[in-house]
Amino acid sequence: MRKCLIVTLSLLLITASTGANALGPTNTGTGDRIVFDLSQQRVWLVNETKSVVHTYLVSGSKYPEHHNAGTYKVFSKSRKTTSYLGNATMNYMVRFQKGKNSNIGFHDLPLLRDGTYAQSEAQLGQRLSDGCVRQRLSNAKLLYDFAKVGTPVIVIE
Repeated sequence: MRKCLIVTLSLLLITASTGANALGPTNTGTGDRIVFDLSQQRVWLVNETKSVVHTYLVSGSKYPEHHNAGTYKVFSKSRKTTSYLGNATMNYMVRFQKGKNSNIGFHDLPLLRDGTYAQSEAQLGQRLSDGCVRQRLSNAKLLYDFAKVGTPVIVIE
């Protein structure tokens, strides 16, 4: 009983503190899936039983044309990669959308050549990327481990 109460209170605190639906958006399909909400800059990892495995803030593209609502699929993953221009490295890349110049995916905060990060964790929730979806390192690893090639990615507005 006590454990159930703690879990319920935790979910209520997440919902109250973020203004997001901790239980996830409805009507996003079946099976394991990743849901990315453009307006909330939030990701939900949802399993086949419609349970939210994890939800958290992200930073998507500052350019609206890079993210379009729709259903995509994870088509490749890389443990480490570099940015399109080669000026940053990223970990746990999970690609789901073909871009004009480069593929778009989820990854951790980019580490620039000068040793600084492209943004801080405190800035997650703001649209700051040049195309991909940035995440805290722990969340990027979690999504990387959760997603298999072929996992649906539902982008909503």
